[in-house]
Amino acid sequence: MLVGYLWGNRYSRIRVLSVALLTVGIVLAAYSDARSQGKTNSSSSDSGNTTASFITGLLTLLIAQILSAGMGLYTQQIYARYGSHWQENLFYIHFLSLPLFLPFFPFLQTQLARLASSPSIFTFPSTPLPNLYQWNVSPFFFSPLHHLIPSIKFPVPITQIRIPMHFATLALNALTQYLCIRGVNMLGARTSALGVSIVLNIRKLVSLLASIWLFGNQLPIGVLMGAGVVFGSGALYAWNGGSDRRKHLGSKGKRY
Repeated sequence: MLVGYLWGNRYSRIRVLSVALLTVGIVLAAYSDARSQGKTNSSSSDSGNTTASFITGLLTLLIAQILSAGMGLYTQQIYARYGSHWQENLFYIHFLSLPLFLPFFPFLQTQLARLASSPSIFTFPSTPLPNLYQWNVSPFFFSPLHHLIPSIKFPVPITQIRIPMHFATLALNALTQYLCIRGVNMLGARTSALGVSIVLNIRKLVSLLASIWLFGNQLPIGVLMGAGVVFGSGALYAWNGGSDRRKHLGSKGKRY
């Protein structure tokens, strides 16, 4: 909201109050969860390090949130000028960011090897085949003119087909991330950048609560209080948005 105010947007008092309450609720929930984990996993001598780590992480998230808010406002301005083509926005954001991973290629290669060495969830056949079984792969197989190109093939020995467990987990995570970011871009094309930020913050809190519950941890009272404040502020923001929309439709009806 502060970034939007500096951008030139103006908000009603109810929306300012709802965003302020949502911020307080998220900070309360995150701080209570970090404090409970510090009491459980750290000794009293490490309490200072835990607090410092929490503050560092909170500042990092704050900077990322500010940058994300700026990008959301710029995307909203682009949509208003050229139309809400969220598919193009989704493609270019991810495609243009791919070169940023090049400096981390050795690290990614190491992590890929670790994933490949994980236990298999699917293996066929159960015993490896001899090296006599080979698959002749053509480098022009996906070309539309592959039938006109001379038969240039490279033998690739296939002894066993296996799917590592961590590969399957990575594929499932990539699928859920794709569905999430697709929904975010669809939402950004239909509502304001502030509304998208509020929805994402509520979603992050729901993820925090789900992770605490799934891993068998106890929900601290501060997390429950923060969750109540967040959900209440989100409902207040949605109610104000619906009220403004009804007023706008009513004024249009009076004109006509």
